[in-house]
Formats: sequence, structure tokens, C-alpha cells
Amino acid sequence: MKTRVHRLAGWLLLAASVSSLTACVVTPTRTQVVYKPVPVTVQAPVAVRWNPAEHPYYAHAMSDLRQARALLARPDVQPVQDDERWAVGAIDAALKEMSQASIQDGKNPWQIPAPDARLNPTDRFHQALQLLEQARRDASHREDDPWVRDLQGRILHHIDDAHRATQQAIADALR
Repeated sequence: MKTRVHRLAGWLLLAASVSSLTACVVTPTRTQVVYKPVPVTVQAPVAVRWNPAEHPYYAHAMSDLRQARALLARPDVQPVQDDERWAVGAIDAALKEMSQASIQDGKNPWQIPAPDARLNPTDRFHQALQLLEQARRDASHREDDPWVRDLQGRILHHIDDAHRATQQAIADALR
């Protein structure tokens, strides 16, 4: 407070001494920064709840992936065994992502219908390719939630990986 009084007295003396001048002196105001606490509200993130009725395409994709897995999870000749394992592993990873997101359609993911035993390997692989393509179409519908888009990206990556492995198995079977 004393410094303000001294400063004001200094300005008055200066003003009195230059009172004969006709110029106007403007003194800039000094701003003082005052920190005040501001109330902040923090909301806990809302748990993401999946309702399979709102996401029917994931249930269809899971069914298609299960059928493709059943077609590919059979030991075959050596050139295609590794490709089959690669494709089955990628399908398992996609199913695991879907299962962890709690969007199962009420079925056991490992209860798979038996494949048609009369198919030769290339027919079986082509049918698995069609199922993988359908699963990709079902799983790639537009999502609004960023968490779901991230999950969807991982699922689509696994499906694409299984698709590449199945194409490689077809190429190896035709050699």
C-alpha cells in the first residue's frame, strides 16, 4: 500500500511541475494477475455396454468366422498346413476380440458345425474365403463410438490376416 501512495505522490509532483505544458500524459494501467480457484467437474468414463440387438452384424460375422474356422481347422498336406494354422489363428484372434467385447450371440464360440467332408481342399478354402469376405462385410459397418472403432479395426485386421492366409493356402494347394 505504501508503494502505491509513493507512486501516486510521484505522479502528482510530476503533474504539478509540468502543469504549464499543454500536452497530455497518459499513464498505462498496470494489470495485476489474480489466480482464483475454478471449480472443475470430472466425470468418470461411462462403461461401454454392448447390446447384440444393436449390433446384429457382429453376430453374423461371428457365425461366418466360426464356419470358416471349421472349414480350415483340419490337418491337410504339408504345404498348406502352416497356412491353415495361420488362418485359424487369425480367426481365433478375431473371435476373441469379439468375445471380449461382450457381443456374443449366446452360442459357445467353439461349438462349430462340422464341415462337409466331401469337399476337396481348394473347394473348402474357397468356401472359407467367401465366409471370411462376408464376415468382413458384416464387421465393417459404420461405428460411432471411438472405442468400438478401435475394436472394429483390430477385428478387421485379424479377418484380413485370415483371408491372406487362406489365399496362400489355395496357392500352395494348387502347386
